[in-house]
Amino acid sequence: MNQTSERNWAGNYRYAAPVAHPRTIEEVHQLVAAATQVRALGSRHSFNAIADSPGMLVALDRVDDAIVIDPTALSVGVSGGTTYALHNLASLPHISVAGAIATGTHGSGDCNGSLATAVSALEIVTGSGELQQVDRSTPDFAGMVVALGALGIVTRVTLDIQPTFEVQQFVYENLPWSAVLQHFDAVMGSAYSVSLFTNWLGKTWIRPG
Repeated sequence: MNQTSERNWAGNYRYAAPVAHPRTIEEVHQLVAAATQVRALGSRHSFNAIADSPGMLVALDRVDDAIVIDPTALSVGVSGGTTYALHNLASLPHISVAGAIATGTHGSGDCNGSLATAVSALEIVTGSGELQQVDRSTPDFAGMVVALGALGIVTRVTLDIQPTFEVQQFVYENLPWSAVLQHFDAVMGSAYSVSLFTNWLGKTWIRPG
């Protein structure tokens, strides 16, 4: 497997640790078991050294997605490095599933939970190289989902899915700040997903919708 020196997504930070790109879960086991210090690396959207390691970094971007859909349970199992879209979305389309849930990535709108709320089960390669399987019946499962990689490398995730549905978007321009602040709860709860955009220069929001 390749081990290279690489930068983060923004290009402003070069990782001190080599980045390994295993192609199978067995290779992940071997890497973790042999390393003295190891850390998982997602889509590299951290702009500082917090995701770095004095040992080795492991990226799952080359592991087979191995997508398995269960139509009865309305769930899908995927590799931790899979990029994805669900009931609620991050602002960028190429975010890895394991990275998004481990960091508590949010979407938009006060009627939607964070991306981590869609997780029903995890497979984690622990620090000893062993595979641990946990689900919603496991004590402290929520803390295991949003763990910032502290419990090991999440190699597989099971997510809730839902049937296809149609989406319609409404865009409102030049909404005054005063109106947004006075009716903030009503604005944020007015649709399935709500976002507000501004350049911070004027007295209105550029495009809430």
